[in-house]
Amino acid sequence: MGAGDDFVTKIVVETDFAEVLRRELVRPAWKAERVSLGTATDPYQPCEGRYRITRAVLEVLRDRGNPVSVVTKSTLVLRDHDVLADLARRTDVTVHFTITTLDPATWRATEPGTPPPWQRLRVMQRLVDAGVPCGVFPVPILPGITNAEVSIEAVIRAAREHGASHVRASALRLAPLVKEHYLGFVGETYPDLLPPYERGYTGANAPKEYLRGPEARVARIRSRCGLDGDGVRGPDSPGRPVPGGMPAPRGQLALPL
Repeated sequence: MGAGDDFVTKIVVETDFAEVLRRELVRPAWKAERVSLGTATDPYQPCEGRYRITRAVLEVLRDRGNPVSVVTKSTLVLRDHDVLADLARRTDVTVHFTITTLDPATWRATEPGTPPPWQRLRVMQRLVDAGVPCGVFPVPILPGITNAEVSIEAVIRAAREHGASHVRASALRLAPLVKEHYLGFVGETYPDLLPPYERGYTGANAPKEYLRGPEARVARIRSRCGLDGDGVRGPDSPGRPVPGGMPAPRGQLALPL
């Protein structure tokens, strides 16, 4: 599929996925490795409300006591708090919420169709209260858009205040097809940023000298907030929010061009 609207207009549903997984988990070769949900696409897309495939998968993992990690932008994960809590009592479970900004205007521009970030934080707190370990991924950090220190710190502090045990961030990577789609978005929404993006992203990654800036910012803020987890992962590296309350980010790190 393409990197644009295909992900919301072309939905492939593997209705037998949970049963296939159940058979795989009982094979002698399976060593109870961690299963990661959400690394390719969100496991709580709107169609999950109808098909309940993610819940069925979690039930299979619970029955086997198999470790799992979940990455999502959706508040629908709260529906499965009972299964996640049961699983957390048996093995290693973590739910990671992707939250890149608390600024309403930036959220609407960069993540249309997703639940507001403050709603994700409230859901995360409820999962933590239910005994489910949670973390926050400010992923990816967008040059000139979400990389201001005030913006990053707002996300990390809110993560801590809502029960997150860790924060891990990564720099923006623009693979082929994704790059063309994203630069089209930048040209339409943030036209002043398009020339430096075009000069900076000659390949999939920003220059290393740029990456050192947000990397240092995240590490510094995490230290102040007392959260563990990694800083920004570059290509070579292994207060509760109030709706409408965050000011626009200041002090964005510019691409060094």
